[in-house]
Amino acid sequence: MQFRILGPLEVMSGDRALSLGGFKQRAVLGLLLLRPNQVVATSELLGALWPDESRPMTARKIVQNAISGLRTTLSVHHTRDEPQGAGAPELITRAPGYVLRVDPARLDMTRFDDKATAGRAKLAAGEPAAAAELLREALAEWRGPALSDLMEQGLDWPEVAGLRQLRLDAMEYRFEAELACGRHHTVLGELHSLAEAEPLRERLSGQLMLALYRCGRQAEALDVFSRVRRALVEEHGLEPSRDLQALQRRILHHDQELTSPVEEVPASVRLLHGASATGPSSTGRPAVAAPPAPPLLTVAGQRPERAAAEAPAAARTPHPAPAHPAAAQARGGPVLGHRRDVCVLLVRVRARTGGGAAVPEQLDVPLNEAAASLAEIVEAHEGTIVGSLGYLTAALFGLRDDWAAAPLEAVRAAFALRDAVGGLPGLGIEAVVTMGRALVREDSAGAVSVVGTLLDTAQHLLSDVPPGKVHVGPEVAACTEGWVRYRKVARGPDAAAKVREACALHPREVPVRGGEAHAREHELAIVSSHLDHSRHHHAPYLVTVLGDQDQSRSRFLTEFQHRVGRLPDEARVLRPAAPEQGGYGLLGLTDALLDAWAASSGARRDAPVDELLTELVRGAAGTGPTGDRLLRSLLVSAPPFHAARPRAVMDVWKELLVLCARQLPLVLCLDGLHLADESVLDWVEELVATVEDAPLLVVAGARPQLLGRRPLWGVGGGRTSMLSLAPLPEAPAAAPLRVAAAGHRRPAVHQRVAEVPRQTRGQGWGAGPGDEPHVERRIAR
Repeated sequence: MQFRILGPLEVMSGDRALSLGGFKQRAVLGLLLLRPNQVVATSELLGALWPDESRPMTARKIVQNAISGLRTTLSVHHTRDEPQGAGAPELITRAPGYVLRVDPARLDMTRFDDKATAGRAKLAAGEPAAAAELLREALAEWRGPALSDLMEQGLDWPEVAGLRQLRLDAMEYRFEAELACGRHHTVLGELHSLAEAEPLRERLSGQLMLALYRCGRQAEALDVFSRVRRALVEEHGLEPSRDLQALQRRILHHDQELTSPVEEVPASVRLLHGASATGPSSTGRPAVAAPPAPPLLTVAGQRPERAAAEAPAAARTPHPAPAHPAAAQARGGPVLGHRRDVCVLLVRVRARTGGGAAVPEQLDVPLNEAAASLAEIVEAHEGTIVGSLGYLTAALFGLRDDWAAAPLEAVRAAFALRDAVGGLPGLGIEAVVTMGRALVREDSAGAVSVVGTLLDTAQHLLSDVPPGKVHVGPEVAACTEGWVRYRKVARGPDAAAKVREACALHPREVPVRGGEAHAREHELAIVSSHLDHSRHHHAPYLVTVLGDQDQSRSRFLTEFQHRVGRLPDEARVLRPAAPEQGGYGLLGLTDALLDAWAASSGARRDAPVDELLTELVRGAAGTGPTGDRLLRSLLVSAPPFHAARPRAVMDVWKELLVLCARQLPLVLCLDGLHLADESVLDWVEELVATVEDAPLLVVAGARPQLLGRRPLWGVGGGRTSMLSLAPLPEAPAAAPLRVAAAGHRRPAVHQRVAEVPRQTRGQGWGAGPGDEPHVERRIAR
């Protein structure tokens, strides 16, 4: 009788698979086989099968029945099918639980571990050919993900995750052995697939780089390094290891030690070609086996020979203890930060050209004054300078108490800098303001640094800013359009086409910082409670926020978004921005959803659509069949081909949103639904009514006219509620907007995401073919 857990759970008697009963009985057997010949407590079985909050009163009885059924199955089939004298598996009751006694040789997990250990030992001893053979045999025990039939039912056991890591370790050792034998062509395809699925495994990426280099594909090998570095920096704020950086330098310099060793040919093959096993080859040269290649990447902090000697023992540990951040800092390691919403002001001070130009010696004093003004103005507007290089300076806004005010403060700071530096002899200035998510770190000395594609985007935009101008990204413009006058910038058809030039501040007064948010505290608490409900019950929920005042309603949703965003590990907010013109249809919603996802995830906003879709799908659905299916559907339906099938595209988006919510509770904010087509309203209602087992909160903002079109909107089902925002009294007047002196705190406004401009109010998301605008929009105009 053979027990197989490296794949779907199977018990084989001869060539026949036994029937193991229902799901709970199979799950009990699976957990016992993960710990063969060890006592598994009943409490551990209960915890592995049911969460504490949903455990039935009869849970212990169910486990006892499962044990009884397994005993009967194993006993009957062993007596009938196994030869006399063969070791019988025994399921024994032993306090505080049960033990499954089984011959280790009859369990595929044990056979895999034994062969993998032997293979690593051969590799450490300098016998890569024998090591590769043993490791291939070890990996042949796998038929798929461990206990995949049980894990698909929602179970998540740490032992299974440990087995997956051991499998990946064995694959890396096998690739190392194959490369040492000169078989880079043989393993290149496997390395490509696995490295894409595991982008943060540096050893694996190094093996792929070496295989590509030996195949004459140096540029692709260097691209692998760039991809790994980007992933490490953006996700964790870390640079690649020294070993991987050294490998990149060796590839750049065509290091001779990286050349492929001669593949060892078996003696029987050499004899068929007329050469002896030890004699000269057919070319007349001696058939000398190349020495094994050294390990590509070693354990950090160890010498290579010590790492090779200790690798087998280390690979047996399924769960290495993570280093505590404080310990890492004490050892001089990097201080890890966290991803958060920030606003970036990138400023370039340069010497004027033409008639107003000054000679270099005359610029020293103005440049010094410009640097002092820059520091004072950024500080006065609640910003933090994070770096300067030559004439280029970067400042962050939103690191202090009131993030909602950051976009407006950054634009006001840019105006103040333009006026201050523009008045200095011989100098000019250009500035750009963008916002999004980035990795922000602070070391023990209090110095702040930021990494991420947000800075690359800002630098790209700054290259097109004319002298004396301030450009802002579309999100910043949407947040501040009530206080800043903008005009369009003539650009190409890419994402940069939505950039705006900030012309001037409106001559009007702004509310006192935090005043409206404080007045809406009760309503904010209600919406927050619905998020807690959705998160606790793992179920979708729809909250409709009604309000006649578009800007007030938008600021309310923005404040709720900020409150959720303060705890990025507990929930994620996705808020599509309404385009400037067109109808509110499904096609516009698909584009707005993709833009919102790119902004919330820190993806490059100017990246091609297919690249953004691939990153979105792989992050939500992985690289398996589901991810492949969703990606094919979206790529086939990507612009300009998506116009013919908007509903099919939105069905795929619904599935993606559910997958994202199952990873981390998701808040989807949709404002202006009173302008939406019927197709959009149908999709929103179906999203909440049909989705199961996903903590997804949909917050829909609309004017009360929505109920005139849909009297039964949000009624029934137990998953909806409605909240009305009563008009607030006028906020107390603040000082008129002006450039403030350094150190003075000015009033700001709680607003971040798009509001409908006064001159285009009554317009919504762009409609495409098949998405006819609703007649109410025409009346509203």
